[in-house]
Amino acid sequence: MKSRTPLTVEVLRGPIVESQHRVMAVVVDERAVPVMYWGNIDYLTYPRSGIKMLQALPLIESGAAEAFKFENRHICLACSSHRGEKNHLACVIEMMKAAGISESQLFCGPHFPANEEAAHEMIRRGQPIGPICNNCSGKHVGMIATCLHLKENPQGYENYDHNCQIRVRKVLSETMRLDMNKAYYGVDGCGIPTYAVPLQNLAIGMMALINPKESEVRRAAAQTILNAIKENSFYLSGTDDFTSDIIQKTQGNCLIKNGAEGVFCGVLPGKGQAFAIKAEDGASRAAQAVVSFLLQKLGAIKADEVVKLKKYFEPKIKNWKGFEVGSIRVVGS
Repeated sequence: MKSRTPLTVEVLRGPIVESQHRVMAVVVDERAVPVMYWGNIDYLTYPRSGIKMLQALPLIESGAAEAFKFENRHICLACSSHRGEKNHLACVIEMMKAAGISESQLFCGPHFPANEEAAHEMIRRGQPIGPICNNCSGKHVGMIATCLHLKENPQGYENYDHNCQIRVRKVLSETMRLDMNKAYYGVDGCGIPTYAVPLQNLAIGMMALINPKESEVRRAAAQTILNAIKENSFYLSGTDDFTSDIIQKTQGNCLIKNGAEGVFCGVLPGKGQAFAIKAEDGASRAAQAVVSFLLQKLGAIKADEVVKLKKYFEPKIKNWKGFEVGSIRVVGS
């Protein structure tokens, strides 16, 4: 299907469509050619956390992950938007200890864990909310660790002109086939630069994780990251969460990553495809619904897996008493 019309996500309450979201999506094959799309594939958007797998490539390629003896769960956490659960924070601390990093070096600001139970537990215990609670803390530890391994001063690693971000831009330029030094950029929620790219280039960048063209070093690093996520999906997001659940229930055949403002990216190694999604209004519920739609459209998920993930593939609107009062559906072909 190739259509310049975006997909529509309808939110129904009873029989009436109460809200609508427009979502653009593009799927590319191993040649980096769009084979399926809805909406404007040249739509300029910030990938936000959707490309953390790509941002983690320097951690592997530099030899830093090996030097500090990071395990696969640590590598997965470096790609994560974790929800601040106990095991997430313990894993961040392990990474910092191995690399000799203090929490004060993390530029990402503190926020309560996204996991409600974890946040309530911290409040009950009177535990301080520090930068390690930030959903991006694993990525930041990975960036600082890379600087330290390369004998660079990590201070200011979040700045556009620091070697850390120059390395990231180089990787993104190579994988997305776009000169990031010429791209518009803003500051992400965690404080590092985020670059505006056409939606199809975002999908092309993700495809580079399956079929990298740059070097054997890149190929090995990409495979290391994919394996780490496949084997440790909990550390990518968390308990009872769409991203981690999809990866786990499909045995890693569908590797997806969410980003803020309605962004989702994914790679389907067995299908030789990658995709990128952007909800025009930034609604995460709309982007999530389209991911579910795409996985079925592409034949990337089995019928029994859909059943296990029914709450995502047949999402319901519930009131505060827990009664079903509506549903969410994707309109398109």
